[in-house]
Amino acid sequence: MKRIFLIAFIVSFAAVNGFAVNKVEQSKMQFLKIGVGARAAALGDAYTAIAGEPNSIFFNPAGCAFIEGLNVEFNSTDWIADIKHLSGVISYHWGNIGTFTLDFIDMNYGSMTRTVVDAHAWEGYNEMGDFSVDEYSVGFGYAKNLTDRFAVGAQVKYIYQNLGQTETWWYVGTEFEQYKKLDNKDEVMAFDFGTYYDAGFKGLKIGMAIQNFANKALPLTFRFGISVELNQIFFPSIKNHVLRFAWDGLHPKDYSERMHFGLEYVFKGNYFLRAGYKYNYDEEDLTAGAGLIVNIKGMGVQFGYAFTKFGVFGSVNRFTIGLNY
Repeated sequence: MKRIFLIAFIVSFAAVNGFAVNKVEQSKMQFLKIGVGARAAALGDAYTAIAGEPNSIFFNPAGCAFIEGLNVEFNSTDWIADIKHLSGVISYHWGNIGTFTLDFIDMNYGSMTRTVVDAHAWEGYNEMGDFSVDEYSVGFGYAKNLTDRFAVGAQVKYIYQNLGQTETWWYVGTEFEQYKKLDNKDEVMAFDFGTYYDAGFKGLKIGMAIQNFANKALPLTFRFGISVELNQIFFPSIKNHVLRFAWDGLHPKDYSERMHFGLEYVFKGNYFLRAGYKYNYDEEDLTAGAGLIVNIKGMGVQFGYAFTKFGVFGSVNRFTIGLNY
């Protein structure tokens, strides 16, 4: 089994690295590609084979099949250029029926000043007042264990984008002759599908997912991931300590192949240290973070933080708070 795992990893690495050549296609609604949640971000978004948390819905819906009880998670990301990325999930495990989720993502770009080119103006343009843009998605998901080791999941989501109003002017002589306004809005229904398998050997998990499947040019992405508990391989006698390694290979339709690596140390199931690396990104690479779970009057409360190095844009900070009933 160890040999199979090693060979699969090497082949996957070679395949992804070998085919990482050209950008393939363009897509819109790029906010759908931003990683969600402090734990996932700290692991370099190597999250396709990580299960048991509501935020799994943003990576592999099948991972939600292993959630217990009622859970709520909220995530806040201080994205680049002072952009605010907010998200949240409510999940409920309904016995043998399965797990249901309701989630959202919201992008807050703040207000900007609209300008129009004017060759006769002192600065070469005229200000036309402030405007704002809006992007969000709302999803409903379902996941179920088909056996004690194999699960499937899916979600349908409504995605909306409003990039503001375009104003176009045409000059005739020194006067405006024509004026036109165009609303840059779009909406679409999209789907995510996923599978998750617990190999039952050394904590080895395998996950696969398809994200943003739709009849429009969304950032369609195929994900394949593995995770394994290294402590079970190298230190099987040590208790209360877990060292988990995760790897994801991504095939996006609008970029060359990418890889994500993550490492998570867990002490007594309540204290977490995490680190990760993202390969074949223009600016992102190293990630790190920490987490904590405490019990308050029978309710589990989760806190998470993640830091992402973002090249010329500085850094990105993410925060997660979760409740489990």
